[in-house]
Formats: sequence, structure tokens, C-alpha cells
Amino acid sequence: MRIPQEKLEEIAQANDIIDVISSYTPVKKRGKAFLALCPFHPDKHPSLNISQEKQVYHCFSCKASGNVYRFVQEYEKITFFEAAEKLAIRAGIELNLKQTSPDISNEISRLFEMNKITAKFFNNNLNNLNESEEDFIYGYLIKRNIKNQTTIKFGIGYANKEWDSLTNHFKEENVFTHDELEKGGLLVKSDKDKEKYYDRFRGRLMFPIFNENDKVVGFGGRKLYEDDPGGKYINSPETKIYNKSKILYGLNFAKESIRTQDFVILVEGYMDVIALSQAGITNVVASSGTSLTEEQVKLVSRYSKNVVIIFDADLAGIKAAKRGIEIILEAGLELSVVSLPEGEDPDSLINKKGKEEIQKLLNNKKSIINFISSLYEKENKMSTVDDKTEFIKETISYVSRIPNKIKRAFYIKELSSLYNLYESDLRDELNIAVSKYRKETFPKSSVVIPRKKSLKDIRSGKQPSQEEMDLIEIFIKGDEESISYLENNLETSFIKNILILKITEIFLDEYMNEGRIAVSKVLNNIEDEEVISLITKATLDKHELSVYDKSKNNLIGTPRKNTIDYLKYAKDIIKKFKINELEEEIRVLGKDETKINKIIEIKKQINELSKP
Repeated sequence: MRIPQEKLEEIAQANDIIDVISSYTPVKKRGKAFLALCPFHPDKHPSLNISQEKQVYHCFSCKASGNVYRFVQEYEKITFFEAAEKLAIRAGIELNLKQTSPDISNEISRLFEMNKITAKFFNNNLNNLNESEEDFIYGYLIKRNIKNQTTIKFGIGYANKEWDSLTNHFKEENVFTHDELEKGGLLVKSDKDKEKYYDRFRGRLMFPIFNENDKVVGFGGRKLYEDDPGGKYINSPETKIYNKSKILYGLNFAKESIRTQDFVILVEGYMDVIALSQAGITNVVASSGTSLTEEQVKLVSRYSKNVVIIFDADLAGIKAAKRGIEIILEAGLELSVVSLPEGEDPDSLINKKGKEEIQKLLNNKKSIINFISSLYEKENKMSTVDDKTEFIKETISYVSRIPNKIKRAFYIKELSSLYNLYESDLRDELNIAVSKYRKETFPKSSVVIPRKKSLKDIRSGKQPSQEEMDLIEIFIKGDEESISYLENNLETSFIKNILILKITEIFLDEYMNEGRIAVSKVLNNIEDEEVISLITKATLDKHELSVYDKSKNNLIGTPRKNTIDYLKYAKDIIKKFKINELEEEIRVLGKDETKINKIIEIKKQINELSKP
């Protein structure tokens, strides 16, 4: 099915690419460009460049690029039609299209369709059990307190014990090849006979795994029979539509409840989600079969910034919870923790004591500090000075992962008040922890500045201009405000000397990672002798800043006073760079007599910029 071009243009115009990408990952403005962490590869520093003017994006690291439709399609792992549908709904635009048959025009849409057929097949199996299986399967559902309406809501089904039940079903459909079904994770090729295939899931209770748009992307199969040699749960392998680190089980059912209640409950497995949801606690999702990942936290943060982890009280549960805490804190989210009684999980507890018990635990959820201290107290590790010191250090190691300085300060104040310690001592420990965390997380520079021109266009043989040298001096000697101004307003096209460009990238990278620029530390990671020479020259030389300060009647080259307003100089240099760009444009246009009006307009811009 095709969407008319004029409708696609209407949808695109109603969905600004900056707004759309911002709903998936934080976007930061820099000059005329916008930067974001690229969601299409492991990205620690912003490498996704977005043009609001052109409504396109490009990653200089992994080369992902496209328009707003492409971004949604690639991020959500959906078809173009579904991306257009999603964006139309977002903008309140009606498509008024009638779908007469499923879209199976490409690999992604075919994967979705075969999973949809499989989910219906498993669900039909559950509703049409033979006599020998009916008592056993329904007995298991009753034992687990899974009600009929719950099996319908979550699409729970049953995979027959036969080796080729699903295989034969698809033979009758005659739409998908065995090879496609194997790549989709539904069939397995025989080791003995490469022409034969058998069902991946056999004799198991089946849980369809949905993405947030209600599309089935994979399956989880729960062991039912003792003679089954497989593990307790078998999950679909990863495919082009199923990446377990980017999926949260139950999010499609929970997302509106999460928005309404403005917090999400994170649990471990399918049955935990189902049991809580069945009891009326609907803002719950599970990482299901994987430790909590950065991608999953980013996914849930689109619906709420408040997270509650419910974890099992055994050692494995505690370990998983601790890693989850680190990732959630690193994402800047608000975090609370619920610790269950020994030997219980959400599913077992709610079936024993009901919704009220879970609600009581949620009402008494703990902060990070209280959670870590309760673990130490539980192990009788808060009695000696060494024990208490270890507790403080571990707690501060979590606090160090919080990106917001003010929030970190409040945690330090709370620790100081609770344990009667000096804030200054705790801050010293925090600074050490922050430095250690940054070294572990950002071992190597990889900042990318938006580029208007390739390096081939840069006149590498030309000596650095006075403005370029002034720029480096501000990075080295300027205050946080002036460097932050440069970070947000500097464009690569301003810089004509390739060595100055390299230095600028190094300094911006250091500033973004460390919050300051320590020249001696930076020089440790540079091998280019010319670059080192320029940096030390700017650090040690007493050359004069080239800008003209009319308010103090200072001319170029006059001696400076000790007190320098680096923010003002940063603004003046950016202004000078812009004037240089415009003057260069006039030189190019001057060869064309038809561009006289354009030249006049540019001269007006220069006059405006030249004003004090």
C-alpha cells in the first residue's frame, strides 16, 4: 500500500526532525547544527549530526543517515508504512487508508508477518488442546494463577510437542520459505540433513514478545515437561526486528500507565509483569532474559524519568539490581529500589499476599543510600570503621555516575547528615570517584564537530590566523562560561588551518568529558609535534588578542591588563569568524554580476555584526 506523496510531505512538515529525534535521545544545539548520541551504534560522545534546515541526520562514525521517516524506521525496526503511520498519529494527521492485505514487501515486514502468524498459531493451540494435554496445561495455568483474560491480553499460547507442528503450518500457508523462517528464529535447520527443518519451540508455554508498537518481534518459551532437556526458558535468537537489549517486555501494554502515573516499575521476567498487571499494577516492564541495558533505559525514559526497581533478594538478584542502578543513574533518571523478602519474586509474592503487599513495598521504596545501607546491615557489615568506610565509598561510587552536579551535591548532603560526616570530606571522595568513572567510561577521545567542509577544503599550508590563535588561547586560559560559549557557537567551517582544527577537536572533547581543559594532561595523548608546538605556543606566548575593544579604546596589538573578560573575547572572535565567512562569500559572488542584490544583503549582515 502506498501513501500519496503529498500526504508524506504533509506528515514530514508536521514532524520537525529535531523534535522527533529528541523524543528518542537528548539533542544538543551547537551553532546552526544539532548533535546527539547516535542510537545506531555504541556512542559515548555525540556523533549524530542533525540539520534542522535540511531536515536530515548523519552520523560521522557509523554513517547512519536519512530523514525523519528513516530515523523512526531504523530506530523502531518497523516498515516505512508503519513509520509514516506513527508520525501521522504523532502530528494528529489522518491517513484514511484501508489496508486490504498485509504488507510483506520487504524483509522487515515479512519478519513481522511471520511472527504474527506464529503468535496466532500458538494461541490457537492453547484454545484447542487435545484431551491428554488439556488437563496438564490448564492445570499449570491455574497453578500459576493465570486467568483466561490474561492469556488473551498477553497473547499467551502453547507450542505443541511435535517436532514439525509449526513447520507444517507454514507449509500450508506457502508464503514464507524455510530459510526465511529459520532466519526469523522460528525454525531450526537439522544438523544431519541440511534440507530438513524442525520447530524451535516444542512443548512449551509461549509468551509473544511485543515491541512498543504492539508488533510481535520474538517469543519466550517456558518449560512445561520434565523430559524437556532445554533450559527453563528458551528465547528467540536475535533477528533484524528483535534485539533483546533494546526490548522491554510489556512496554506496549504499560506505556500509557507509565505516562499517567509518571513512574515505571522494572522487574526481571515475563511472569512478574503478567502477575502484577493482572493484579492491577499496570506500569510494569521486564528486561526478560538480559541484564538491564543502556538501550532499555533510554527506551523507558521516553515515558517517565522516575524508575522503581523490584529485585529478588538472592545474590543474583542483588548483582543484577546493582548494575541496573548504575545504568539508570548514568542516564540521569530518578531511582528508587524495592527489596523483596527472601525467596520471593513479584509473581510469587502477589499470589501469596495480594496486591496490597506489593503496594506497601512500593510505598516504602528506598533511595540508593538506604538500599545500599540495608544490604550492609543485612550482612552485619556496618559495625566497624572499615565496614562503614567501605559502605560510604560504594555509595559515593553510585553517586559519581549521576551526570547532574546539583543532584550529586544533594546526595552528598544527605550522606553527611545521616552519618555525621563532613561534606568537604565526602566531596573530596566524590571528586576521586567521578574522575575514576570518567577514565573508565571515556578512555579515548572521539568528539565529532559538525562539518560544513571536508579537510580537503581547508588550507592546511596557511599559517594560523590571529583569530585562530586567540581561539586556542581562550580554550587554554578562559573560564567555564567562555569555553561553553565556544562549544555552542563554534563551527568547523570557521577554522582554515588544519592543525588548529585538530587542537579545537581535542580541546572540545576534553571539555565535554572532563568539564575543564588541563593542557598538561591533553599533551600526554598527542603525538603530532606541530600540534604540541602550537598548543604550548598559545599557552606560553604573550601575543595579543586581535579583537578591538571599543569600550576601552584599545587598538589591536596594545598591551592587555591582567584581568581579561574571556567571555567577551569569545563572543568577539565568533563574530570575527562569521564576518570572515561572509567576506569570503562576497569574494566568490563578486565574479557573478547577477548576484549584486545578494552581495548587498551580505554586506548588511557584516555591518550588523561589526557593531559594538
